[in-house]
Amino acid sequence: MLQNLYLKNYILIDELRLDFKSGFSVFTGETGAGKSILIDAIGLLMGDRFTADMIRHGSDKAIIEAVFSTNSKHIASLLSDLNYDFDLNELIISRELSQEGRSINRINNRSVPVSLLKEIGQYLVDIHSQNDTQYLLNNRYHLQLLDAYNIDRELIEDVKQLYHVYAKLKNELNEKEKHDLNPDDLDFLSFQSLEIENANLVVGEDEELETQQRLLMSFEKVSTRLTSAIDLLDENEGARVKIYEAVKALRHIDELESLQPITTAIDELYFILVEQIEELKEQFNGLSFDEDRLNQIQDRIFQINKLKKKYGRTIEQILEQHADINERIHAIEHREEVLEQLRRDCARAYKQFELKALELREIRKNNARALETAIIKEIRDLYLEKAQFSIVFSEVFANQYGLDFVEFLISMNPGESLKPLIKVASGGELSRLMLGMKVIFNDLQSIETVIFDEIDSGVSGRVATAIGQKMSSLARHAQVFSVTHLGQVAACSKTHYLVSKIQANTLTNTNIIELSEEGRIQELAMIASGSNTQNALSAAQELFRHNQNLVNIDA
Repeated sequence: MLQNLYLKNYILIDELRLDFKSGFSVFTGETGAGKSILIDAIGLLMGDRFTADMIRHGSDKAIIEAVFSTNSKHIASLLSDLNYDFDLNELIISRELSQEGRSINRINNRSVPVSLLKEIGQYLVDIHSQNDTQYLLNNRYHLQLLDAYNIDRELIEDVKQLYHVYAKLKNELNEKEKHDLNPDDLDFLSFQSLEIENANLVVGEDEELETQQRLLMSFEKVSTRLTSAIDLLDENEGARVKIYEAVKALRHIDELESLQPITTAIDELYFILVEQIEELKEQFNGLSFDEDRLNQIQDRIFQINKLKKKYGRTIEQILEQHADINERIHAIEHREEVLEQLRRDCARAYKQFELKALELREIRKNNARALETAIIKEIRDLYLEKAQFSIVFSEVFANQYGLDFVEFLISMNPGESLKPLIKVASGGELSRLMLGMKVIFNDLQSIETVIFDEIDSGVSGRVATAIGQKMSSLARHAQVFSVTHLGQVAACSKTHYLVSKIQANTLTNTNIIELSEEGRIQELAMIASGSNTQNALSAAQELFRHNQNLVNIDA
């Protein structure tokens, strides 16, 4: 659950710290006071994008920080897989936003990428706004909603994998029919194959040729330096002679026994030097400049480089390309056999996909009937007593989700046929339908904090009270927040926060306080009548007591 929230220099908030409770909490206040600021701030902590205008005017940066506690196995597994060791009883998430458009994201004081906030956020908080009801209207998303209802995720993944195997084979077949196995390409491919074959390439020969070329082209320089080195080591006054004379002199000193090891070492050095001088002479005598050989090497290097430009950057790549060309030649020469084999492979892959997709369809249909029953129960609690809800299936071409297209249909009144939501449901009806679905899906998804941002628009009276009761019911299993304009909803909450805007000189500041019971009754009176007259306060007190009794009875 969300334990507390800290905001500094965020939009109209100078600095604010709020502690939250479990259960159902509401935020009320005049239009424009900044009720949705909190929701947006929590969204930012879940990885939403930010803009520089979210930073309070005159400030360089904004800070948003929240402390959560969670028992989510999804989050624990996710963090473990990424080698993050965080205390889930106190998960401190913060973002520091700069005017330059950058943000510093931290979890428990450790820098993390915003992508991790998004990953965690989907299991930590579910934010539902008025606009999200439009999601229900688009039948493209209905299959996803159905699959969120108690579906076998492993089976869905199997269908997706089998479809990708089939699609890959199908694309390969199409490519070979149109391009890869075109008989008109045979002459050109044969020319390419022969060109590489006649070159008789050997892996590593280009490097050896480059070495030989460098040696031949620098023959004069190498020869001169070798001659100089040999002369310095082996001429009459060279190093060999001088070391020999030194050894002779040392051998005639008998008075110092301590010189014996030194004499022995220099003696050994002398024989090593003699051996290496002979090796240098051998290397020098082996040197010869062969202009014809240099020309041959350069011609061969030119031939290899020409092939590299056409077929690959290395001899290994050229030989791989040669093998691919020969495979294409073989495939074209045996075109019908290759295509027929691909068609068989494709048909086999489709059959495997189809079997799994049909298995998934049966499970989906069973789940659809259960979901229909659950939704009808929930929306009837919200005074849609006559509504009928149905999930209909139709078959579509193979795709990664299977062979199914589903659409939610609804009828609000007896005698009316079932129709798509967009043709029937009003804003208030959609809100109730979405709320009912949230109650159902939250039990499955185990999200511990659910936030509703003015989804109760378009309703009033007993329907508003029913929505408040439903949110209170949801709060038995999750922490629930709601931004609302309705006194009936607010009166059902366990905790009530008032959002107000304070102007001092040229500055405007948003303030949020938790209301006492007396403060709640005064706020309910203001919501209902815009005044705190005795009649308004009496009516507000009656509403508060009545709705509190309702939710306590339900509990």
